Formats: sequence, structure tokens, C-alpha cells
Amino acid sequence: MCEDFVGGWVLYEAHLYYNYVRDLFMITGGMALKYQLVVSDIDGTLVDDDKRISDATMRCIDEYRSRGGMFTIATGRGERAARPFIDKLRIDIPAIIFNGGELYHPESGAIYAHYLNKGIADMVIDRFRDTDLGVVTYHNDRIFIADYKPSHDLYMALEKVEIDRIPNLKAVDEVNKILLVGDVGEAQAITEELEDRCGVPINHVQTEDIYLEILPDGISKGKGLKELCASLGVSLQKTMAIGDQMNDIAMLEAAGCGVAMENAMEEVKKVASFVTKKNTDDGVAHVLKKVLAMV
Repeated sequence: MCEDFVGGWVLYEAHLYYNYVRDLFMITGGMALKYQLVVSDIDGTLVDDDKRISDATMRCIDEYRSRGGMFTIATGRGERAARPFIDKLRIDIPAIIFNGGELYHPESGAIYAHYLNKGIADMVIDRFRDTDLGVVTYHNDRIFIADYKPSHDLYMALEKVEIDRIPNLKAVDEVNKILLVGDVGEAQAITEELEDRCGVPINHVQTEDIYLEILPDGISKGKGLKELCASLGVSLQKTMAIGDQMNDIAMLEAAGCGVAMENAMEEVKKVASFVTKKNTDDGVAHVLKKVLAMV
């Protein structure tokens, strides 16, 4: 209960600060921003192909904040992998992590967290154990691998995070998500076959060229954005969401303005209101400049 109170108080203070900055900006003669909250995906969007945030992008984010805007991230990454970006960006409002499965405040931690149904999690782990696909599970800030496969090398090379090797992934009672690494087409086919055989829906989404993620029922970045807006007291119509992958579609559809990267999948571009430049060409900075120019 104490943790819930602290988390709620932090959100209340963030809401008060946002209103203060907005009112101060109006009093001093400025024009209110059309989009009060900007939420960006990380990989393929906010960072370049070397996982770096450019100086140009940082400057635009800082200017946007100085004008009263709020900026945060929405990512499939968990607490451990998202934290370096939260610190680099100096984010002081909740971030959407685990593809909407958790709303995470940099100071107070998880505001809410959803976990996979234990039966579904165990069923997925059992089915994929003897395939070539790497299986990775997450519990809050911990990452688990049991049977190490060559496909896990791809994951380790991309993510560069610490993992815990355990004998059996089913020993973890609360799982935020399951990541399948390798041939996404094969992973999707097996997941759909598992759905048909067991008669239960399995929430899954592609997040990278070699990643398919199994998420709790009803969870998406779009749901995470709605929860974030509710906690901050911001209308969805006053939000902008930026992304490039299939897991960003729900967020782009929920936002007042959905922006796809030039390097985004075609399915993402189709639902976007606007297509910005590539992630390697400061696409986020480009769209933030447009936001700052709006009156």
C-alpha cells in the first residue's frame, strides 16, 4: 500500500508540474503546443543503427520540453534494458515498457505491471524448447535463458544485457513477456498452431526482424499510451506517437497523431498520419521540429 501511495504521489506531482509549465508558458506569451505529449519507440526510431541518440535529437527533445511538452519512450524492452535510455533522455515521467505491459516511473518504479497467464507461459515454453528459436523470459528487471541456442547469440549481440541462466524457465512464476528469437515466420506459424490446438488466444506481435513476443492478454503499446495519458491527465488527441515496427501500430492508432519512420514496415506507414525521415537521419528530431513550429 505504501508503494502504491508513493507511486500515486509521484504521478500527482508530475501532473501538477506539467500544468505549471503549461500555464507559465501561456502567461509569458507563448502558444500552447498542439501535442503536449510525445511518445517514441526506441529501436529503429529514436536511436540509429548503433543504438545511439544523436545530439540533434537530444537538442530537439530539450527544446520541446522547454516549451512545456512532455517526452517519454514506449518500448518492448524491460526495466534493465530501458534504464540507460531513460537516464540518457532525463525522462521524469512514466515510460511504457514491456510493450505496454508495465508503466514504469524512473523514481518510484513500476506503477502497474501485467504478467502472462502461467498456463499460457508454460505452454509456450514447452512448445518452443525443442525448436531452433531462442526463448527468453522476463521478470521485472531480470532476464532469463535456460537452454542456450545459437539464436540466443543474436539476442546477446543486439541487446548487450546481463542475463540469468536457469535450468527451467517454467520456474519463474511471474513473466512479463516471452521473447522468441530467430525466424519470425516460423515463430508465428508455431504460435498460431498452438492457439488452434489448445483453443486459447495467444497475444503475440513482431517487434524486430528476428523477434516475436508473447504478451499478456490485451496488452499493447496502445493500451500503455492510454494508461499513461490517464495518469498524466492528458487527452489522447494531444499526443504524438512515433514508431517503426508492428508492435507500434496500436500506439500510432491510439495517439492524436501517429508518425512512422521512413524505415518503418509498410503496415506501420499505412496507419500513420505522417512519415518522417529514417532513424539514421534524425527522423525524431525532424518531426519534433514540425511540432515546435505548429501554432
